[in-house]
Amino acid sequence: MLYKKILKVFLYILVSFVLLVLALVAIVYFSENGKIMLPVKQKDSFQNDNLDDFPPMLFVEGNKILQPSGDVIELRGLMPPDPVKLHSKNKFNKRFFQKIKYSGANVVRIPVHPENYYYNKDYLWRYLDPVITWAGELDMYIIIDWHYIGNIEDSTGEKMPDIDIEAKEFTLQFWKQVANYFKEVPNVIFEIFNEPANISSGQWVKNAAEIIETIREQGAKQIIIVGGIDYSKDLLWVKESPIDGDNIVYASHIYPIHTNWDYYFGDIAEKYPVLITEWGFMDENRNTTKQYYLIGDKQTYGQPFIDYLNEKGIGWVACWFDNSWEPQIFQKDFKSYTNYGAFVMEALKSNE
Repeated sequence: MLYKKILKVFLYILVSFVLLVLALVAIVYFSENGKIMLPVKQKDSFQNDNLDDFPPMLFVEGNKILQPSGDVIELRGLMPPDPVKLHSKNKFNKRFFQKIKYSGANVVRIPVHPENYYYNKDYLWRYLDPVITWAGELDMYIIIDWHYIGNIEDSTGEKMPDIDIEAKEFTLQFWKQVANYFKEVPNVIFEIFNEPANISSGQWVKNAAEIIETIREQGAKQIIIVGGIDYSKDLLWVKESPIDGDNIVYASHIYPIHTNWDYYFGDIAEKYPVLITEWGFMDENRNTTKQYYLIGDKQTYGQPFIDYLNEKGIGWVACWFDNSWEPQIFQKDFKSYTNYGAFVMEALKSNE
């Protein structure tokens, strides 16, 4: 009789253990990159008791970005991969963002890939909420970059995500949720659409205005960044059709293949605030890339470009603060810098 009771208890423990293991396996299998993803609390709005200690909200006056004191601030910073990618590399933590701070950066551009946001329903709370907290505590600004590439109007483009929702509909949904959540957070900046492509300036202006209206309807007053057409390179249209509204900054993405800087963004910066939210080059590792437009070096592109931006008073964000996404700032070991990375670190230190 005692033997049967012991056997029964043993079997109960064994079955419970097996079920627990199966549950953990299922969690890992269905989680991102095989990592266990525990539920996160979903709040209605961003909450932090030390919000007053975060960097103050910036505003636009003329062609300058200003602090509440009226002092001009030149945003210069770095761009890591999507937080989902950081998580897969065990880099999604405050220590990683401290490294960005120590570089001399005062802004971080966070790319939110639509497919990651679509499939991870907790993305806002799991990733964006802690990023904003860490940046605020480290006295840095955060650009939330909705990382679409293509035509927002008809959802076309070779880099459009494979998801069951149209680009425009999803973009408006995203900004309604994100702007409402962060509307009281002073160190947040919104970049509405990473790289408009294969779209006319007229179509883009119309769609950008609709996105901005959606953000403002949530009560968010922070700076909004609007990129140029042709993969955010071309801001020429701003001369004839500037976006209506307050606190609007224009973004351009410039790589070694792009010349005639005055034409695409420099002349616009004489009247409107401009920020370069992507730039970079591949030098000693140029033979490893299929992205030919990245091939360049410090002498023919990097230094002349930074000198030009300094002369114009234009801020910038360099990508990627990573060891694999191109152009990468780090070597494979994620410790030593590429030639490009060393140049970026030098440029950031000169800003301190």
